[in-house]
Amino acid sequence: NEETPFIFNATVSILDRGDNHVVVSKPSAVICHRSDWTGRRNRKKESIITSEEVPMLQRVREAVGEKVNLVHRLDRGASGCLLFSFAKSDKDGGNATAIMQECMTNDSSSTSDTHKTYIAIVRGEGLLKGRDFRQEGWFEVDRPIKDESGNLKNATSYFRFIAGQDDGNGTRPRASLVLARIKTGRWHQIRKHLNGLSHPIIGDSTHGISKTNREWIEKWDLKRERICLHLLKLELPP
Repeated sequence: NEETPFIFNATVSILDRGDNHVVVSKPSAVICHRSDWTGRRNRKKESIITSEEVPMLQRVREAVGEKVNLVHRLDRGASGCLLFSFAKSDKDGGNATAIMQECMTNDSSSTSDTHKTYIAIVRGEGLLKGRDFRQEGWFEVDRPIKDESGNLKNATSYFRFIAGQDDGNGTRPRASLVLARIKTGRWHQIRKHLNGLSHPIIGDSTHGISKTNREWIEKWDLKRERICLHLLKLELPP
């Protein structure tokens, strides 16, 4: 018996397409690709994550009609720009995927032509121990964090608080809008560094505040499995 071909009917939003790459908009609550970790989560949380969930890798392959390679990842709950290379660009001695991945790894806010700019909604109005982050422009956080194996690694992030508000006596959420860039690409780096500034990302169940997340779900219609972190802009050298 012939295997029934996979058909994905949902729309994939393509932001940019070139000879060797395609950039798409990843929605929240969708994995980038399948792995042992996502498989375990599927089994543990079947009420939230169903077996019909289609990873971005498979969605994009279906949308463009050819094989693609994932250049970088975004957390399941995050959203934004997601870069893929066309598999054909790696044939006949080509190495487009490796070159793009190297560019993404060497991201820096000052010395590289590669920039990933994120935007996040965080708890807090931008004030901490006499500091007003809203008045500081871009500032650096250089603090080691643990990787997935528990080993400490150097990590440098850059943040800019562009807006913030108090709770208005309970009439609105106490929150700030923050731009973020990373020099090193550590596991959950932005999420950990913002939590270290006592301004955790809304919806972050791992590094955030459960009470705040529940309040946003109940009062401000935050979707479950949604982390308020979005890859807003992706810049690569020509």
